[in-house]
Amino acid sequence: MITSVRYLSLLTSLTAIAASVPAARADGPAGSGAGYNTSRVGPDNANCTRQIYQLDLTSSNVVFQNVDHNANQTYITSLFQTFLPSMSNFTGMYESSQQQNVVNNYSLSGTLCTPKNGTKNPSHVQYLIHGVGFDSSYWDFAASEEYSYVRAAADAGYTTFRYDRLGTGLSEKPSDAYNVVQSPTDLAIAIRFAQMLRSGDIGGQKFDKIVGVGHSYGSVQVQAITAHVPTALDAALLQGFSNNGTGQGPFLAGGSYSIATEVFPDRFSADELTNAYLVTAVPQANQFDFFYFPYFSAAAFNLTRATEQPATQGVLFTQTAIMGTAHEFTGPVHVVTGAQDLPFCYRDCYAVPPDAKYPNIPAYAQELYPKTSNFSVYIPANTGHAVNQHYSAPDVYQEMLAFVDSALM
Repeated sequence: MITSVRYLSLLTSLTAIAASVPAARADGPAGSGAGYNTSRVGPDNANCTRQIYQLDLTSSNVVFQNVDHNANQTYITSLFQTFLPSMSNFTGMYESSQQQNVVNNYSLSGTLCTPKNGTKNPSHVQYLIHGVGFDSSYWDFAASEEYSYVRAAADAGYTTFRYDRLGTGLSEKPSDAYNVVQSPTDLAIAIRFAQMLRSGDIGGQKFDKIVGVGHSYGSVQVQAITAHVPTALDAALLQGFSNNGTGQGPFLAGGSYSIATEVFPDRFSADELTNAYLVTAVPQANQFDFFYFPYFSAAAFNLTRATEQPATQGVLFTQTAIMGTAHEFTGPVHVVTGAQDLPFCYRDCYAVPPDAKYPNIPAYAQELYPKTSNFSVYIPANTGHAVNQHYSAPDVYQEMLAFVDSALM
């Protein structure tokens, strides 16, 4: 179980307070480095609208202390060297024992897509949250049309809403990459968007049923929503997820996370990002963390690398802190994790003892859902952490959509 007891107060104290009707603009600022061509709003089988939403939020955040917000790479690497072998040592040196309320207005770019050929039910929506290394183009991956989950969902008659997490894509990139851009802030945003989908503040449609669909850190946020606000979602689909953290250290170490403006100076500038916005250091590091050779195309890998999005050191140090047992969530839960996932299975999702309680590592996530109406697991073969970038993606999408069908019956 990767949830630390010392972080549970974050989950119970976090609140998201938004303006009654968030303002929206037709499109985001020009912003450099988005993981997609901004002229593409979505696949050609969907009517898609991209807007900038202004959210007033309060979150209860970890307080990082004794950190240099614009340090060089040597300093940033040294923080990982302290964090990885001993979280308690890291906490004692760099984190306060108390949380602080952070009140801010954030600009978030979100995209609503409705099928051109009609929906199965206009009051149903899939709510998509991406993970580390990506922006919302993870769900509309354009290496080839069959890699777009938004397209597959539209073909199946489902509306989708996705957004660029804070610090990625066309969304705002706050300068404080420790005390602002971290998991409690991201969770406050994720909760508020779920509430907006329910209340009709996105697309003018009140969605009666919402399936939260996450990938990796996005799945952590979906899971945290079900734990903190159990009525916000009707079902949860957790892609690239388990409650086993044995691969988190290798994931951070293998990625050799480095200053984004130095790795991609043609895409990110120091005027936009402070030094604690990080990306994998080299293509091999990105492959190590996200891909399983040879079960992906060169086109998919090259586009993933060319459009990689930064993650803040604050996010990387707190990303699992918001998880908790969803004691009151009763909806169905489905976990879809590649057999060779690194951060959540340490490359082998079937590596459980002969007398284990569950047949595979992702199945242990059922312990986070004591009241779920239905819990299920799918483990696609020959698939690494970035599920949507592997050859298996089209088949995985059909399996995911079969769960959505059953969840929204």
